[in-house]
Amino acid sequence: MRTLRKPSNILLQIDATQLRGMGSVINQIDIASFGSFQGLEWKKTVRDSGKNVKPFQRLNILYGRNYSGKTTLSRVFRSLETHKLPLNYFGSSFTVYGEKGNVAHTGLAGHSYDVRVYNRDFVTDNLSFLVNQEIGGVIKTFAIVGEQNKEIDDAIAAIEAKLGSVEGKAGLRFALEAKRKERDRAKSAYTTASNGLDDRLRSHAAEKIKKNPNFRSPVYNIEHIRRDIATTSKPGFVALTTEEQAGRLKLLKQEALPDITDTLVVALKLDSLTATAEPLLSKTITPTKAIEELLKDSALQLWVKQGMGHHREKRSTCAFCRQDLPHDIWQVLDEHFSKESGDLEASLDAAITSVTNEIGTITGLNTFAGAQFYVDERAAFEVSGKALSQALAVYKKDLEALKKSLETRKNNLFQPVALKTPSHDAQEIARHVADINALIAASNSKTATLEKDKTAARDALRLADVFAFADAITYEEELGRIATLKTTSDTAGTAFTDAEKEIRDAETEVQALRAKQKDERKGAERVNALLNNFFGHDGIKLEARDGADNATVKFEITRNGKSAYNLSEGECSLIAFCYFIAKLDDPESKGKDLIIYIDDPISSLDGNHIFFMFSLIESLIAKPVKKPDGSNSYRYKQLFISTHNLDFLKYLKRLSIPMKKLPAAEGVKAKSVSDHEHFMIERNGASSNIMLMPSYLKDYITEFHYLFHQIYKCKDQAAAAENHEPFFGFGNNLRKFLEAFLFFKFPYHDDKNDSFERIKKFFGEEEDTAVALVNRLNNEFSHLEAVPDRGFKPVEIPEIAKVANYVLDKIYASDKVQYNSLLKSIGEPERVS
Repeated sequence: MRTLRKPSNILLQIDATQLRGMGSVINQIDIASFGSFQGLEWKKTVRDSGKNVKPFQRLNILYGRNYSGKTTLSRVFRSLETHKLPLNYFGSSFTVYGEKGNVAHTGLAGHSYDVRVYNRDFVTDNLSFLVNQEIGGVIKTFAIVGEQNKEIDDAIAAIEAKLGSVEGKAGLRFALEAKRKERDRAKSAYTTASNGLDDRLRSHAAEKIKKNPNFRSPVYNIEHIRRDIATTSKPGFVALTTEEQAGRLKLLKQEALPDITDTLVVALKLDSLTATAEPLLSKTITPTKAIEELLKDSALQLWVKQGMGHHREKRSTCAFCRQDLPHDIWQVLDEHFSKESGDLEASLDAAITSVTNEIGTITGLNTFAGAQFYVDERAAFEVSGKALSQALAVYKKDLEALKKSLETRKNNLFQPVALKTPSHDAQEIARHVADINALIAASNSKTATLEKDKTAARDALRLADVFAFADAITYEEELGRIATLKTTSDTAGTAFTDAEKEIRDAETEVQALRAKQKDERKGAERVNALLNNFFGHDGIKLEARDGADNATVKFEITRNGKSAYNLSEGECSLIAFCYFIAKLDDPESKGKDLIIYIDDPISSLDGNHIFFMFSLIESLIAKPVKKPDGSNSYRYKQLFISTHNLDFLKYLKRLSIPMKKLPAAEGVKAKSVSDHEHFMIERNGASSNIMLMPSYLKDYITEFHYLFHQIYKCKDQAAAAENHEPFFGFGNNLRKFLEAFLFFKFPYHDDKNDSFERIKKFFGEEEDTAVALVNRLNNEFSHLEAVPDRGFKPVEIPEIAKVANYVLDKIYASDKVQYNSLLKSIGEPERVS
């Protein structure tokens, strides 16, 4: 018989960093969809008899028959280790709840749980040779920390002390945290100020510029308003006045006008008229024989002259006094009004007519209207037109004065009249005429450039708006404040980056030092030591051989020094599990608070190997380590072990149970309690479920108790609506239970058909009907070969419930104490009647 060897020192080395406190654990799992798990809600299913929800503990033992869902559950944990879902698990949905935060199937890449899982997938990923021995696979190499080197350890310790920690409030890491907070604060202040200004710019651009129909800027955004503010900040920029803005707005409403085809022409004739009139006004004439009375009275003279036209050759009497005209009246008057005076009068009439015509011309000279001009020229035209009218009014007065002078001379032909000096300014009038003609030309040219002018007007109006907005928000001052905040943020960021680099350099140096302690060959040695010390397999080894490049190492399985093939299933299981245990000492795992999940490590192993597997788990994982103060420390943060093997489950009861201290409460002292729990994985139909392990498995671990529980479940036919599995397996379960129960009840019987005889003896020969019914269910319902049609008929639930109650009642009547003990083992209350 093989004996358990004492583990070598290399197996019992314990890194001080492994002796940690509990840390963060996983409490529960909800699985909406993952393989055989569908709709698992932890809080609804994992409850004790008092309906209290029971979470995972530090040590968790899980039992389930083959195909119940154990490996599927382990794959949930392995997805935490690999940070990705397994292949062909598309559409999966689950959430893991723990003290380091919840992790959903969509957040596998970012969680911080350190999980290591031993299951079928681990073997496939790391030891594919064991899966594909015929076609050849590989065994991934791994390094473990080699022998301790004091100088390297001291150097690492010094660097670690320099690095310190946030929790310890010392070292580079603690200082980095302060720099991180300062960086975040400075960055937040800069970002808030910058975003605040951007928000104001963006809001004004969208609400005041983009939506203003006058600006026609449908794609105006924050970059556009920044450019406009830069334009208004340039030297020489002058924003539009209120009046100018009004003018630009009018221009935007302006439609194209027809061209003004005429021009203003003003030809002043006063000089030529004066030249004609001046000799007439100054000419001196005398009558042939003057009538003194008329010379002295110009009005009378005019009256007489006018009267001559009414009387000559028309009347012989005076139209005024009715007296006969003197016979020489016409001779006397003709001698007074000579031909010279008549010629002068005619010349004066012609001059007066010319002046009168000029006055009429001036009155209707400027026929243009402001509506004919565009907005910009219209105002200038109104000014020039008004000025021209005023200048022409002065010119008209000069004409009227000349006309009056001519009329005065005409009325008194014999009296010269002095000519007044003109008041008008001919150059001014010409200037106004030129200005108006220039405005006509400018307005006509506007038709061709109207749209361009409108665009310029819109730009000017928009820039005026932006200029006022920038001034209102003190844009330049705000830019200066933000620039200062950015400098502060950049300085804090640089300080953080430099500190982070210093830490990274130090950590790199630590890794380099630890790399000097790594040795891949020792990984193979550790596996071999486990195989030899715990399982006595010194023939099968994991050899570390140089690779083809002589620079790398590869692992190879050998038997008696030669490459080994055709390994048995048991040998594969031993190698794979020892590989997993040894790999817990690789640099990626050693020293971390690990959540370890071991899925059904028993496969094709005999009884000794099962015990040795338990011993390996207990010695190197589960067994606590005493700290200097006498308290226990554990090599794991949380441990899960699942199995289908009842013998192995029995051994797992002997694992070292971790303890936890409950804090003191009012009236209750602090106390230590066990920190472990037992769970059961069951599969009903196509769906798996997790529940607390029944006491008959947790406390007794025998199939006998399990069979009794299955029969007990069938006593109430209504239970089939919720869980039909016990009813379908009732015949087989009843047969096996009665064989065990009655064998120990009646250990010896000389009849060959002792099983049937035991039934008759227990139930009583007088109850033939009951015996026949039990025998029918015991045989017919547990076998189909003799009655294959039974496989195509529904299970007779009422008949099963009747037999279950009959058997239970008979056991109770036979031995009440034993029956109540069986009830207690399955968590049911005692029967009292």
